[in-house]
Order: sequence, then structure tokens, then C-alpha cells
Amino acid sequence: MRLLRQYRFMSFVLVLLAIVAFAIAELDFTMLFTGVVLAVLSWYVTEGPRGRTLPPWATNILTLGALGLAALDFLASGGLADAMESLGRFLLWLLLIKLFSRRGERDDRQRLSIATMLVLVGCLESVTLAFGLLVFAYGGVAAWTAMLYRLSHGAETARASRTAAPGFAPPLELAYGRRAAPQFRGLASVALLLIFAGSALCFFLFPRFGKVRLNQLVGESVTGFNDEIDLRRGDRISESRREIFTVQWIDPAGEPVKSARPLLLRGAVLDRYDAAQERWMARRSGAGTSTFRTPVDGGAVSLLRTAGEPPRPPFRARFEMRSVASEELFSIYAPVGISTSVPRTISVDPRTLLLRDASLDRLGRPWSYELLVQTVPDAATLEDLSLGRREREGRNSGFPVPEVAGIAREILADASRSMNVPPEPGPDATPAERWTHGREVARAIASWMRSRFSYTTDLSMFARVPDEDPIVSFLTRYRAGHCEYFASGLCAVLRSLGIESRIVTGFIAMEYDESGRYYVVRESNAHAWVEVRTGEHAWTAVDATPEDSLLEIQDRNRSVADRFRWIYSRLEFLWNSNVVAYDSGSQQEFASRMRSGWRDAITERLESVTRRMQDVAAELSLGQAGGFWFTTVGVCLGAAGLAALIVVVRRRRLRTALHVERLAPRERRRLERHAAFYVEAVRTLSRAGFEKPEHLSPRAYAESLAKEHPAVGGAFHPIAEAFYRVRYGGHAPDAGEANTHLSLVLALRDALAHNSRPFRAD
Repeated sequence: MRLLRQYRFMSFVLVLLAIVAFAIAELDFTMLFTGVVLAVLSWYVTEGPRGRTLPPWATNILTLGALGLAALDFLASGGLADAMESLGRFLLWLLLIKLFSRRGERDDRQRLSIATMLVLVGCLESVTLAFGLLVFAYGGVAAWTAMLYRLSHGAETARASRTAAPGFAPPLELAYGRRAAPQFRGLASVALLLIFAGSALCFFLFPRFGKVRLNQLVGESVTGFNDEIDLRRGDRISESRREIFTVQWIDPAGEPVKSARPLLLRGAVLDRYDAAQERWMARRSGAGTSTFRTPVDGGAVSLLRTAGEPPRPPFRARFEMRSVASEELFSIYAPVGISTSVPRTISVDPRTLLLRDASLDRLGRPWSYELLVQTVPDAATLEDLSLGRREREGRNSGFPVPEVAGIAREILADASRSMNVPPEPGPDATPAERWTHGREVARAIASWMRSRFSYTTDLSMFARVPDEDPIVSFLTRYRAGHCEYFASGLCAVLRSLGIESRIVTGFIAMEYDESGRYYVVRESNAHAWVEVRTGEHAWTAVDATPEDSLLEIQDRNRSVADRFRWIYSRLEFLWNSNVVAYDSGSQQEFASRMRSGWRDAITERLESVTRRMQDVAAELSLGQAGGFWFTTVGVCLGAAGLAALIVVVRRRRLRTALHVERLAPRERRRLERHAAFYVEAVRTLSRAGFEKPEHLSPRAYAESLAKEHPAVGGAFHPIAEAFYRVRYGGHAPDAGEANTHLSLVLALRDALAHNSRPFRAD
């Protein structure tokens, strides 16, 4: 049987899907390659011509070894956050060991259970679209494999019974019909539909608890945008080519153009360094934050507090999301207006000029938005955007690591010998002179760092020095790192020199698509730079990261697949904005929309029908009788529909009783027309307590009736013979024969009326 031969292969596919899904969840391609290769090798070894398997003692030793490695991995990580990863790695190795072990019913159950546990661990580790698609595939294959498992081991039980006791073996399953394979596939399809329908219902009823941040969508905290910088981690920065969004830079004439410099897209401002945790963080303060609601027509709303329309800035930045749906609205310094594809509530922090989506309606995020930007904002505009508030003097100067002060003075002296650094202003200098001096010093030191420091994304080779801050190690010992270290080093030096500065994280747009005339921003374009105060409310970006190194990495990773990533990225955006971000707020919003949507749709439909009826009545000049006329037509149509429904139900019952669902339409209609008398006879017997068993043919049933109740059996026997002529003889009775068949059914009813004993047919 073909279905029985499918079981071993489908169980192997199920295990392979579990391995791939967990490796994708961990973004570990070494694990993916190793697991797939070993799994395929196990199929060749165990299912090949010789069929070799590991002995039980070897399986036990390897299992204990995998458990020991998992325990060491967990103890080395030392955090509960990595517990699921250690458990998943143990389950993966245990699953691979089971693939090389012998196969029995108990072993198959263990293998399928471990594979399911591995996928569940992956569900706790990842929310990416690729993993979600693999989970959907795993669910479908698991349902099919579970049914094949029952069928396969039922067949093995039947063979064992045949060997133990000669004779007929017990049936595999209670089945009916002549085509078992289509019946099995239909049952599996219904099971899959019920499983996915139940899963969707559970998803809507039990939303996600807790907030999903952007960096959780793009992997670990060292990949993609993050609103914190943790210098304790020495991991390799991801060079992923996944598209995050696109940016179109539009000049005052309305033409998309390429900017003279890469675009720095701000997402978070970090103005506090915790020396104990070795981490840059943002001061959490909602003071002065204001909100705006974008209009329905997609028009721009001004971010300025002054009344009137937003000013016409020299440039516009049009963002179109590709994969990530986040609350952060990345912007260029300084935005003065915004428009969104759908109405949203936008919050603006006057201290940092950062934008966020603060909408209460949580279903989805804006697919696209457009910023009105003043590339060189004047003082009045910045004061308006900042609500006229000035931060406390010196809040962004000074650094909590004392060792950096001496290093900063040495760096400034070295930079002054090769570059034109203005002298330090005197005690009576104006704030403008101090800000100008700070900007020029920042640019000089940034240029000095670009020429003497090297850029690298791999810090695993740099050993941590005990009791030494990583910024000190970067400035004095290694002089190599990625953008987070360049920004941290520059900001620490400037603050130690008394220059107000802060770190900004976001993305840098460098890859320009000439055909589409827009920038493509990828996950690997996540960036960090420094902003230096240059006015009462003004900040100027200074980037110490070597731009040539960023361009070199971008060109090195370019591939043909980049042209097709946008297809997957759009699906990923929908996944992140509608599935991953589904929480209790989204659930309430969805329920509210459903209620209002049904109510509005029904009301609109009724109003449309009423208007149409009034128009028809006016055209036909029905006057006051129009209502009565429409009521009469409605009653007639309802009666006709009810009659049609009765006919359809009756035909469906006839098909089920005659077992003719799989016949040709023409033959099915013939039997529905000429064999209905047999169905009526069987139902008459059933109502009288003479239930026909499924395994008895009509003729055999008539004979069993005749043995116990000769009158009833004699009345049913000609009905069975007439049914055989119609069903298998192809006979088409005329009107006289049809009346004869009805007379036979009436005779059967008379025989049943004179019968009083119960009947059981075996």
C-alpha cells in the first residue's frame, strides 16, 4: 500500500523540518549545515541496503555526552535567558542520535516527540517570518505523519496477529468505501483544516503578552538597530542583507535625487553612560512630549507649535517599510512635518526630536511615511520644535571613567599637530564661541580616529582586560572595532574635554538604487554616531567611523539575490506588524473593528436595498402598493429558495445512502431518479427497528430478514431485486415500473405493521 510506504519518509521529513526550524530560530547556519548533513547521512546508513543502526549502549553513551555538553554550555552562559538555547541544542543532538538508533514503535514516538519539543523551543527563541513559515509546514507534516504512524503500526500489529494465529488478520482501521487512499487523504485534509482553524482561534483569543522591540525582530542586540549600546559583548556584528526600509530623498523641485553624503537616520539618542554596566542608555523622560494625529487624506501635519501650515522645506524623505514594523519612525535631523499612509498618532520628543508611533489602535504599523526636513534648520525653527526649552548646562559633558580624561588630552594634542584645531576659548567666551570650538574639535578628533583606527565587525579576537573599561581598551590598546566603539570612544573623549555630546543610533543610508531612485537600508546598515551641541537648541552630527570601510563591506556582500529580497521583505513586514505585534491592545482593536465593521456593512446593505426598491417602485409607478408588491415577491422568492434547499438536502441524503458520491455526474443523477424507492424502503425498515448493517448487501439482508420474519423478508426481497436491476444492470424503469416500486414499498409497510417481534441482523 502506497500510504504505508510513505510513513518512514514523511517521519524523516518531519525530523528534518524540526532541525531546520530550530537552526533558523537561532540564526546558526553552522548548526543548520551540520544538522542537515548528519540527518541525511542517517537516512543513508539506517535505510540503505545494509540498514546499520547504533547499538543501545552506544546510544546511551552519546545521549549522556550530549546532556553533559548542554549542561556545560548552560553553566558557561550563566544566564536564564540562554537556558532555552542550551535545551534546544541538547534536543537537537538527541534527535540526531535517535536517527542513527534502531526503529520501533516506541522509538518512533520518542523521535516525533523530541522533534515537536525542538520546534516549541524555537517558538520561544524566534518570531521571524522564515521560522513562522517552517512552523506552519511542520504542523501540516506532523498531522499527516501522525495519521501515517497510526496506519503503519496498525499494519504491523495486523501482520503480527496473522503470524501468531493463522487466518484472517484484524482490519487496520474501520473503513468504508472502495477507495481507501482518497478517503485517507480527505480525512487528513479535514484534520489539517481543523488544526489550523483551532490554531488561528487560539491566536486571536490569547494575544501576546509583553512588548516586542525592534531588535527582537532582527535577532540579537548586536544586529540591527538598538536603543542601547552594550560594550560588554564581544560578538560579531551581523552583515545581513535583509531590507529594512527604503528612503527616497526628494529635492524642492519634487525630483528624487542622491544625497551628496550618506543619510543618517535617527532612531534613539543615548546620553548616559553607566560605567558599572559598561552600557550607553537614554534618559527616560516624557516631559514636554507632544502628539499629533495625521489626517485621513494622507496630508502632512506640521510638527511646529506655531499655527499654520508646515513650512515648505528644501527636501522631503519618503520612507517605505520592507520587513520591520516598529514604533520608531526613523528621521533625518530636523523634521518639521510628517504624513503617513494611514492615520496615526505621532509623538515628538522636543529634547531629541525623535518620532514614535503612539497610536492606540495597535493593528498594524504605517506601511510608509514622509518627512518634511530642513537640512540646515534655522534657530527659530529649532526653538519652536524644542518648545523653547534648554537642557541643563553641562548635562551632556563629563565622563564617569576617570582614565579617559588623560587619554583625551593626549588625543587632542596629537590631533592638533596634524590638523587645524582652534585654541580653547577663554573664560569670557560666549556660548556661540564655545559651541563652534566644540564642533571643530569633534571634527578634528573624528578625522584623527578615522586615519589611525581600523574598522572590524569581529571582536572575538580581542580579549577583555580585567577592571579596564572597554572604551579605554578601544582607545589605547586595540584601536579597532565597529561603529558602536567609534561613537563611544569619540563621545567619551569629547565629554572628558568638557564638550557637550551624545550618541545617536539608527541607520546609515548608503546604497542607492539608480533604477528605483531610492536608498535601500538593510539590517547591516545599523549605525551609531555622535552629535555635538552647536547652538541653544542645535546639534550637529559627527561620525568617526571610516566611511570607506562601510562601503567596502557593502560592496563585498552585494549579490544577485538582493534584487529579489523585497518580495520576502514585504511579507515579513505584514508578519511583524500583524502577527508578531498582536497583543491585548491589538485584540481589543480587532474586536472593535469587527463589531463596527459588521454593523456598518449590514446598515449600508439595507440602505442600499431600500434605495433600490424605492427607485424600482418609482419607475413602475406602483405608488402606495409598492410595499405590498415587494413583500409578495420576497415571500415567493423565499418559498422558492426553501424548496430548492429541500431538494438539495434530499439529493445529498440520497447520494449518501446509495454510496454514489464518487460516480460520474450523469450516472449519479440516474440513480437519484430511479433508485429512490430502495432508500425509502431501507429508511422504513430502520424506523421499525430493522437497521441494515453496513457489511450486508441488499440481497443478503433480505435473506436474513426472511429467516426471522418471513413476511417482512418476503416484502423486502422484490425491492432488493429491483434495486440490483437499476443499480448494477443499468435498467431505467418506465412510469409503470416506478408505480410498481412504490407499491412494493407500501407492501413492506403493511408487513411491518403486522410484525411485533424485534429483529437483529448479524
